[in-house]
Amino acid sequence: MIPPRHGSATNPFRRSSHMEEGGGHGAGDRISSLPDDILFSILLRIGSTRAAARTSVLSRRWRHVWARLPELRLGTCDVPPGATLLDSIDAALDACSAPAVQRLEVAMYCHGLRVHARRVAPWLRFASQRRVGDLYIEVPSQMKFFLSTPKPNKEELELPVCDGATRIILSLERQWRLRLSRVGSFTSLTDLHISCATMEGSELGALVSEQCPRLRNLYLFVRLAAASNVSIRSNSLDSLSFDVENTEKLEVIAPKLEVLTVCDATKADISAPKLAEISWDGDTGYDPLCHRFANAGRHLRLLDLGSKCVVASLMHRFDKVNVLKLNLNLCNFKGTEAYTNFLNETIALPKCEKLKLRVSLRDYDHSFASSMFHLLRNCNSTRKVSIKVDSGHLTGYRYPCPLSCYCRWPESCKADGITLESIEEAKITFIRHSYGQAQFVEELARCHAPGLKKLVINCVLWSDGSTNELQDKVGRMFDPDVIVKCNVI
Repeated sequence: MIPPRHGSATNPFRRSSHMEEGGGHGAGDRISSLPDDILFSILLRIGSTRAAARTSVLSRRWRHVWARLPELRLGTCDVPPGATLLDSIDAALDACSAPAVQRLEVAMYCHGLRVHARRVAPWLRFASQRRVGDLYIEVPSQMKFFLSTPKPNKEELELPVCDGATRIILSLERQWRLRLSRVGSFTSLTDLHISCATMEGSELGALVSEQCPRLRNLYLFVRLAAASNVSIRSNSLDSLSFDVENTEKLEVIAPKLEVLTVCDATKADISAPKLAEISWDGDTGYDPLCHRFANAGRHLRLLDLGSKCVVASLMHRFDKVNVLKLNLNLCNFKGTEAYTNFLNETIALPKCEKLKLRVSLRDYDHSFASSMFHLLRNCNSTRKVSIKVDSGHLTGYRYPCPLSCYCRWPESCKADGITLESIEEAKITFIRHSYGQAQFVEELARCHAPGLKKLVINCVLWSDGSTNELQDKVGRMFDPDVIVKCNVI
């Protein structure tokens, strides 16, 4: 037997031979001698309150340390689903002896687990009473239970005032009615995310406008119980993401608002003089007669337009955009008339330094090459272009447009006469390969682009061969001074 080297360290978690069973403070157990702040640090790194509670078997000193943790992470499906999981969450909250809880996370990723709103209500009351700083609650979808019940009972859930909370994230059930307290304020709240719930428009407006004086970031993905207006007035709001079903009119007065995301607002009046980023999507589109921006400037950092509609009038509202994102679903332009409208509405693009195009393409869509060259002809000041193409499930058989459609004209798919004076970098990503996309790259090489310095193509192999062979093939199409990089995905 080799004796231990002089001065060598022993295992700090090794139990002394003369220590009484179960451990004890001062009995030679180095775990038990650790100060509370170090024990808390160790247990918090485990990432699960239930797992932290299991460590109580290591030492009698550890038995109730987990109950005093300043952070609680509950709800993982490491126990049998059903009432056992919900009961374990309730038991952990009952056992908690921490005077203040910095974070409460209840995230249940168990598909098929039935959760009633009345089971969630005590968790919210706990957060209010213990002045939880960071609150995160997510319940699994209950839709299948509502569908299987002829007349499901309407469930209500009240969000009590949490004056100690700085961030609240709630992902609930769309059929639940989330009621908001009219008394008190969320005095410390800066971030509020509510998704998958039903709310009253008046309560929602009062919450943001009257009860959250420090709110900076607001994310709403909910539905209103009845069609109504929503008014948001905030002197502190920096960013707003608004996707609220049944909204008749959205009113926003926010002097500090810089980032705005809107989906499906029938009418909107936005007063935001510092507005710098806009993302607009939805079936209703943008109508300058119904959607108005008051006090907004003519220059944006970002303009992101969704795939459900072309919002040319919104593009024309701004003279310059640092980054312009267009999400085009070519199957939305059914027939020659709709496609011609798309062409007419995108003749004049705002000046942009970077243009990002995301294209959804199917067998029966209009010509990809024709659509892209139409947009590139209008990129007079663009330095960087990025095109990402999702070709879906191409079968190789196309249902072509009538011969009268512009995308069928031979000259529309050619690069003849296209000058890209300002473009310096181009990046093209093909999720799936088609002949039209290969043809587009070949024609792109024929454009007059004297400033082009770099081209990156991410794609599947167009034919049998190596990545180097593909890069050589594409490289030969372009000027030798252009750095060509091909990546196979």
